[in-house]
Amino acid sequence: MIQLYEAPMSTCTQKVRFVLEQKGLSWEGVSVDLHSGENFSPEHMKLNPKGVIPILVDDEDVIIESNNICQYLDEKYPQVALMPNSPKGRSDVRTLLQLIDEHLHSDVSACTYAIAFRDRIAKQYNTPEKLKAYIAEIPDAGKRLSRSDYVAMGIESPAVHTAVIRIVAVLRRLESLLQNSPYLVGDQLTLADIAYSPYITRLDHLSMGGLWEDMPAWTK
Repeated sequence: MIQLYEAPMSTCTQKVRFVLEQKGLSWEGVSVDLHSGENFSPEHMKLNPKGVIPILVDDEDVIIESNNICQYLDEKYPQVALMPNSPKGRSDVRTLLQLIDEHLHSDVSACTYAIAFRDRIAKQYNTPEKLKAYIAEIPDAGKRLSRSDYVAMGIESPAVHTAVIRIVAVLRRLESLLQNSPYLVGDQLTLADIAYSPYITRLDHLSMGGLWEDMPAWTK
């Protein structure tokens, strides 16, 4: 039985669920309450020391990192292939997935925390001591620093301004790929399309759809 440790609003969870559904696989969701910090519990940290979701448990196999999970599922369950047949096509998909891991995920997360999560975090951890304890539970030192910044400064954070600039650069790159095809790589749905779709949806939910107003391929 495939189990997916997940949170429905997580962009990383959404891409894995997309792959599972495309392949018609049976799976069981295990909800993780991110707001209460359940992802930092000892039980969760045993599965993923980073304290993040999603986590895929497939019999004895435990797979972490959403792009890795998607590729694992495509290789283990090849029905409804989500990678191109050609080596060049597969390389192009992996390059686009790497771009998410290098910048896009953290940049969209920066906007999410600054716009959508900042007020909730400030209300939930409404004293300096509570906020400090919440931040201290985050295993990654870089995330501890950045989230402190987003809560303190919101959209005025220089890091958020930089994130928006990089997001626009990624959108323009995707726009160029969509000029002659409805798909990012080749003429079929691939992991690249699946991996990017939750981030575009998240930006739209954050009322940032204006970033691609001058990119006509997005409206096709």
